[in-house]
Amino acid sequence: MLIFSNKNPKLSKCFADHREDVVNCYGKFDEFFKVLFSDNADPTVLQSIKIAVDNCENAADGELRHVVDLLSDSFLPTTRTNLITLVQSTDDVANLCQEIVRHVMLEKIAFPAEIRADLLEIIAITKTQLSILYNAVDMLINDYKTLNNDRKVLDDVRAEESKVDNIQAALHERIFTLDISLAEKVYYRDMMEHICDLSDMIEDISDKIQIMLVEREA
Repeated sequence: MLIFSNKNPKLSKCFADHREDVVNCYGKFDEFFKVLFSDNADPTVLQSIKIAVDNCENAADGELRHVVDLLSDSFLPTTRTNLITLVQSTDDVANLCQEIVRHVMLEKIAFPAEIRADLLEIIAITKTQLSILYNAVDMLINDYKTLNNDRKVLDDVRAEESKVDNIQAALHERIFTLDISLAEKVYYRDMMEHICDLSDMIEDISDKIQIMLVEREA
């Protein structure tokens, strides 16, 4: 069973293009922090990556509008609403990547060396989680029956989020043992939580897919 039929090639392409834009945005987000945490972070390179993040996010927003415009009355109201919610939720991932990068550039944040490796690991795990999620989205759109019969891919999304939770808890404790002011500790904790929010958002999207499967069974 296909959610998209051959009569909707433009809509299918917009979904695919939006996915590419979100994935590229996260890839640049990942690259930004790798450069930021390197021994000699070049401000010019960081600014260039920030612009790339902005461009990817803007492109994703454009494809989101196209998807909403193309979702015609040929879809049942519930299906139409769920598809719009799905693409809006993945668009929010790109939006948050952009927001975090802009904040770091604006505040010129210098992250303590003691927390950088864990933050990079969180970002890497979340990148894997996003890839798994999009595998589930592809199945939902193009191979619904297989996904409905075996939802392991959705379990895998949650498993990656659990890894992030574990690192986050340990990192929270480490931040508050650093020899810095309380205000700085709270600041770095909040930034860590914003980065971890990306993983939470991706898990929430997998939950939305679970709900869509249940609703189609009803």
